[in-house]
Amino acid sequence: MNPNRPFSIPATLLRFILPCWVIGVVLSFALPAIPHWAVWPSAFALLAAAGLRWRTAWLLLVLLLGTGYGVWRTENALSAQWPLHRSEAAELTIEVADIPRINEKRVQFTATARHSSGQTFTLLLSDYQLRDWAVGSRWQVSARVRPVIGEVNLRGFNRETWALANGIGGVGTIGKVRQPLADGSRANLTALRETVSRRWQHTPEYGHDFADGIALMRALSIGEQSALRPELWQAFRPLGLTHLVSISGLHVTMIALMAGWLVKQFLRRLPFTPAKPRLWILFGGLSAALLYAGMAGFGVPTQRSILMLAAFAWTWWRSRTSSVWAGWWQALAAVLLLDPLSVLGVGTWLSFGLVAALIWGSSGRLQIRGLQTALRGQWAASVCSIVLLGHLFAALPLISPIINAIAIPWFSWVLTPLALSASALPFTPLQWTAAALAEYTLRFLLWLAAYAPEWPVAAAPLPLTLFAAAASLLILLPRGLGLRPLAWLVLAAFVFYRPEKVETGRLQITVMDSGQGLSVLLQTARRTLLFDTATLPTAVSNIIPTLNALGIRRLDALVLSHHDNDHDGGFAAVQQYTQPATLWAGQPEYYPNAQPCRRQQWQWDNVWFEFLTLPAHDNQADNDQSCILRAVAGGEAILLTGDLAKKGELALLEQYGSKLYSQVLILGHHGSNSASSGTFLNTVSPQYAVASSGYGNAYGHPTPAVQTRVSAHGITLLRTDQSGALRFELGSGEPYRGRLQKHKFYWQKKPFDYYSRIK
Repeated sequence: MNPNRPFSIPATLLRFILPCWVIGVVLSFALPAIPHWAVWPSAFALLAAAGLRWRTAWLLLVLLLGTGYGVWRTENALSAQWPLHRSEAAELTIEVADIPRINEKRVQFTATARHSSGQTFTLLLSDYQLRDWAVGSRWQVSARVRPVIGEVNLRGFNRETWALANGIGGVGTIGKVRQPLADGSRANLTALRETVSRRWQHTPEYGHDFADGIALMRALSIGEQSALRPELWQAFRPLGLTHLVSISGLHVTMIALMAGWLVKQFLRRLPFTPAKPRLWILFGGLSAALLYAGMAGFGVPTQRSILMLAAFAWTWWRSRTSSVWAGWWQALAAVLLLDPLSVLGVGTWLSFGLVAALIWGSSGRLQIRGLQTALRGQWAASVCSIVLLGHLFAALPLISPIINAIAIPWFSWVLTPLALSASALPFTPLQWTAAALAEYTLRFLLWLAAYAPEWPVAAAPLPLTLFAAAASLLILLPRGLGLRPLAWLVLAAFVFYRPEKVETGRLQITVMDSGQGLSVLLQTARRTLLFDTATLPTAVSNIIPTLNALGIRRLDALVLSHHDNDHDGGFAAVQQYTQPATLWAGQPEYYPNAQPCRRQQWQWDNVWFEFLTLPAHDNQADNDQSCILRAVAGGEAILLTGDLAKKGELALLEQYGSKLYSQVLILGHHGSNSASSGTFLNTVSPQYAVASSGYGNAYGHPTPAVQTRVSAHGITLLRTDQSGALRFELGSGEPYRGRLQKHKFYWQKKPFDYYSRIK
């Protein structure tokens, strides 16, 4: 390099500065561990020195800066979370920060909480006393708080990731005693949102049941998504319409476009032409978007949408000197600069991914107009979403493109403006009309969802997923480089991929991470059986996605051990989705077409199954009516007892004795002290005992007494609350195969490292 030549970075490299920085931030979340602090300045100095000779090294330096920035911000967010070791009742001073979410069991709200130690946290608190918690009100309370640790399965909702992405530091339950303090900032936008919510709740229905329609109006106008029933959210999933009820990029953009169009029409009718009319249009659109985002509570998705709109508006304003791709990268960089944790939000990838697909498919020009624009946009979104939805949710809503083509303009141009108008102008006929239209819309969607097909997408290997993503981009190119047939083959391989089947004579067992519930999948070479379904929310958000990811669409048998919500709460959803050929139940009177778990044996693919039964007694407790299933493969066995208590265990010992011997035991009643007696453990003599329980559950499962008994018998205790879903295989010589989700990143707590040393 010539020392007399002034240093400069070529213009061809400057265009890659933002992409490299963005990629660095994204890669920071893929680190399994944080390098030692000395590594960062050393790598920085090395790349800076290399940049003096090789200009491309500066791009690596920018990538390193992005990675360091992502780690720094994430570490700050982690330090603001509730400590793992502090799960006892705490004295807190709280201020209600958002509109409370109310159902028949509890009131839940976000609050800024100050601990007696002086630390401040953002907590998601629940009150089972169903008391009133006005926005901005301040209280002195005692609450049992714990960090946000949720279920970890192969696919499904990860509560820990969600909490980190949304700034939630912990969850807690408020005790019975509370003391009011001087109110905080009541005269703010959140208080206005609460007022709007109460107005909607008092909308007269004149003899009609418009409860769901009013709930939809609250969701679309002020972002109160909790107003919608869980059944409605389940209906949105197979239709691919969940994004229409969440105030994020789509609605904010549509409101901005509508406001910009109105400003444009107003300017056309003025007797004079103002200077820089484009600036007025941009200002009107962005102002409307900002106001709408404020009404929605300025949540993370709306913040991201405003930043994205502002960046694209800037690109449009400078259209002669800036490309559409430059606007896309600027928008993404702005979002990650202000909130790098947006990388963990599914909405980020859906929003930016679909916009990128549209730009890519239009060769970066976006000059197509009218119907052709809408059709190309829908086509690009459909192709791009195959890999996104398949990888993230393990399912593809097959009729989503058709439904969205109709629903997007209906929701964005009719229902949302009505919701905003009726919120701003509480005119009773207007509110009633809006609620009625929303109600009948939801009734139609509920009917349609019952027939909407979904295609399960198994968890494909990472290379196949990456190739499929590249193939979708290739398909969207105007000419496809002549490789479209090959691209379609790769995409089909991703969609139709199925994991390797179990060998004949072996039994693969997956103990789902079901929170404070139970769900165990048993697979032979050609058959599948699911033992219990956990609760309804867990079944929808974790059990069904994991079944999809494992390549299971139909169940040969479903066993419901007994009629308790933590064991059969998800029955309706699982039955509708998997259509089991046979249904067995410990209390068959509660389910249509269910057969009792009578004593019987059968064989699937050289694997033996047997229902064990107890002598019938009058007034037998629900828990002791649990189905008891034992399965044997290659001389190794698993025993599942549901919530069988010690009395039932004793009767089981008298009936079967040493025939209960099994290598794997699913502890009764989630590890409660009411089960797993020493005599029972001694007779079954398992190598592994599994406690299916929720992290920090109020019952203390598995209890210290059970843990002591298990340890005293030399049994290895495995816990889903610590390790996530677990995998076993009988007939292979060593039953335990480790965690179902084997990898974790540095910012994740669960699976906890202690359990990674077991295997």
